[in-house]
Formats: sequence, structure tokens, C-alpha cells
Amino acid sequence: MFQKVLFKEQLQKLMGDSTTTEFAERTGFNRTYLSKYLNLRLDRPPSPDLLKSIAGPQVSYEDLMISCGYLPAETFSPSHSVRIPILGAVHAGLPAFAVENIEGYESVDTSEVSPCHSYFYLRVQGDSMINARIYPNDLVFVRKQTDVESGDIAVVIIDNDTATLKRVLKKDGLFILQAENPAYAPMVFTAKDADRLQIIGKVLHVKFKL
Repeated sequence: MFQKVLFKEQLQKLMGDSTTTEFAERTGFNRTYLSKYLNLRLDRPPSPDLLKSIAGPQVSYEDLMISCGYLPAETFSPSHSVRIPILGAVHAGLPAFAVENIEGYESVDTSEVSPCHSYFYLRVQGDSMINARIYPNDLVFVRKQTDVESGDIAVVIIDNDTATLKRVLKKDGLFILQAENPAYAPMVFTAKDADRLQIIGKVLHVKFKL
């Protein structure tokens, strides 16, 4: 059974201080439907795939599945966690070296990882992604992969020695590294520059540091 009041509360936790537009852009949740769920105007839950895309440290995928009626609460077993290494820092401004020395570990629920992929955290430096709610000293949770969809936030190596955190846009044969801060200009690469870039992984979530 879809518990729409509980689901509304979960959405509010996941959104935090984000607007509906910001949350929709970050997660892929249709803004119109998001507003309807927040106003308790829909009686059918989102799909499990969409729930997976919005789940985060505030509300787990399993908790969303329970509130939406896909999992019965009485049969849900407690989750377990795995330790994910923190591999130095990545600059969210002008590109800077990503020093891959393990400086510690963070725990992640096993529901957020797959044995088919490798994962790591990077500590953010710089302020170019603040409009995506990624701030200096936050930890970004990264799934290692060599390509991402247009619109994803990714860690990208430039010229084999510098790493940057940006939203990746692919348009008209161009590869654009877009900041989420108007103070920073986008970095635009043509097809002939493709060998200068190496995608390291996709950002899945952020752990905020106060």
C-alpha cells in the first residue's frame, strides 16, 4: 500500500533546502509530479527505478520502497554497511590534482553498491558546484566508470594529470564540463580534444560536512 504522507515526508528529507526545480534537475524526478507528491495529489507511487535515483543518506532506497508499497515492512531485514575509501581530494573549481592516498573510510549501506562496480569517496575543494549543493569539504560518492550520460556529474581527468568535478554535457559534437556556479565559465572540448579527457566515475551522492 502506498503511504503517500510518509512518502511526502521522505521527499522533504531528501530535498533538504533544495527547490523542486533543483531536486528535479539533480535526480531526474519530473518537477510537476514532484510537486503533486508533495501536495498529496497522487495516489500511485513512482517506479522503483525512480526511487533508486532519489534515494540518499537521508532516506534509503529500501525505506522508499516500503513507503511506496513495493516492500512489506515486516519482512524487511536490517541493512548492512560496507567501508568505502576516501581517496584524497578533487577540485570543484579550477582543475587540481586528485591525490589518491586513502585518508579514511566512510560507511555506505550495501543497497547503494553493486559487486559489479568499484566505488570511492573524494573530498571536494573549490566552490564551482555549489548550485548543485556540493560544497568545499563535502564528500562525493563516486562509482568508477569510463563514461556517463549527458547531464551527469562526474570526476574527469584532464591531460592525464589534473582532476575536476563538473556536470558533463554532450551536445553537437562538443564535450562540455559545466560548473554549477555562474562565476565559472564552462570548459568546452571538441571531438579532436577527446583524448585529453578521461572520465573516472559518476557522482552518486554527496555527504555534507558541517
